[in-house]
Amino acid sequence: MSAQKPLASIITVCFNAAASIGQTLDSVRAQSWRPLESVVVDGASRDGTQDIVARYADITGTVVSEKDSGIYDAMNKGIALARGDVLHFLNAADCFADAGVVEAALREFAADPDLDLVFGDAIYLTPDGPFLRSYGRVTASNLIYGDLCHQAVFAHRRLFERFGGFNLDYRINADYDWMLRVFRGGARVRYLPRPIVRYDTGGQSARNQAQTFAERDRVRQTHVAPLRLAAGMKLYRLQRKLRTLAGSPELSPLDR
Repeated sequence: MSAQKPLASIITVCFNAAASIGQTLDSVRAQSWRPLESVVVDGASRDGTQDIVARYADITGTVVSEKDSGIYDAMNKGIALARGDVLHFLNAADCFADAGVVEAALREFAADPDLDLVFGDAIYLTPDGPFLRSYGRVTASNLIYGDLCHQAVFAHRRLFERFGGFNLDYRINADYDWMLRVFRGGARVRYLPRPIVRYDTGGQSARNQAQTFAERDRVRQTHVAPLRLAAGMKLYRLQRKLRTLAGSPELSPLDR
């Protein structure tokens, strides 16, 4: 990373997102950190998405609109197009939690040139209202049994050079597979105790929960033997239940 302030690349993939892309890019434009670029990878939308994106020429570094092979193919394109030292994925319909998110994360990278990844918490927007999901307990050893919202992660570019991009064999969990490779591969990660993103839970993984869980198990089994995975999952769920009973849940309701 250069001695100057690192460039942040916010990668947004979308398809027919005219109803939501504006609020996503508004939250990017509102960020206090500069230098910053927005990279938009659109899957050849036909609903006017590109007309809306064009209104954000002051922050967009690169915009492409072409057919792709799914969300992770589009995200891999975004990695190739991004010019930044640090990359973040903010999909259409999702927004940063506040205007200081990028600055809080990028200051961590600026202060520690060897830092590979910063992650924080996520506000889940559900039909029952918003919930804060805390990821402060995530480690390289227990991520295999839990999860981590990918939109709560900022990653140094070198991680993609070291571990590669998203595996297109996975249609829903390629981001989880990538994070497991990174965390378990010895990357230097740091938890930032603050909300990063307001995450819309109505995405692909929520619409296809059975497929999501089945594919996630397939991802896990490429990293851990089945018997060890089964035992670890039971222990992890027990620990989470006990923490909830003790008044320290991972998921907490927020005021609307």
